[in-house]
Amino acid sequence: MYRLVVFDMDGVLFLGNTPLPDAPPAISRLKEFGSIIRYLTNNSTQTRQFYADKLGGFGIDVSPDEIVTSASATASWMAANTDIKTVFVVGGGGLVDELEAVGIKVITWDMNQDLDSACEAVVAGLDKGFTYETLFRAQQVILRTGSFIATNRDTQYPTETGVIPGGGSIVAAIAAASECEPITIGKPEPLGLEFLLKQTGTVAGDAIMVGDRLDTDIACANRVGMQSACVLTGVTSREQALAATGLLTPGRIIATLAEL
Repeated sequence: MYRLVVFDMDGVLFLGNTPLPDAPPAISRLKEFGSIIRYLTNNSTQTRQFYADKLGGFGIDVSPDEIVTSASATASWMAANTDIKTVFVVGGGGLVDELEAVGIKVITWDMNQDLDSACEAVVAGLDKGFTYETLFRAQQVILRTGSFIATNRDTQYPTETGVIPGGGSIVAAIAAASECEPITIGKPEPLGLEFLLKQTGTVAGDAIMVGDRLDTDIACANRVGMQSACVLTGVTSREQALAATGLLTPGRIIATLAEL
């Protein structure tokens, strides 16, 4: 058994607001065998407390400290590696809350445009209210500052009714408008997994990442030297998983979490 098991959430533990039935018993079994469980999601729209409450409602007992989102990872990285104090945010309430929690002032589309002049960067993730006006304001800040940070680049994410545009689709529009590629924090960048390995005192060889995306979850695990399992309940088909090469190659392919 692995000392540390890290789960992605969307497409792995639930689809939208519908839990995947094999998730709670699989996590219970792993805990009984002594594995440490952590959660790592590229979804930046909600807070860690929101996800803890959501998982609790599905019968999975978890504290916010056991969860890393691309929003929390972005806020932590900015606090440790930049002197940026004010940003224009394209994203949900979770991203706003995480940035404000580390002392960064947030300007959003519903605030007076005159405030944009104080912004030192744009931070972008999934924004379900994204508009042309938001795109324009983000473009102007980046053209002036040259500073653009993305929580993640997932082009899609899964729901009960199929895939919908992900944060990467928003980021791609801003990158095109500003002709500036962002610094990306979420998977497949290794920051989140490296944090969880350090937090739990685990070496990479004793850990496994369970996710539904080859280009984020599996690639991230391979980059840090962890094992990986691609579960087929999200966006990846068995055919795609079997055809994967290089960093996208999963260590295991499982139909559902029951196979854990």
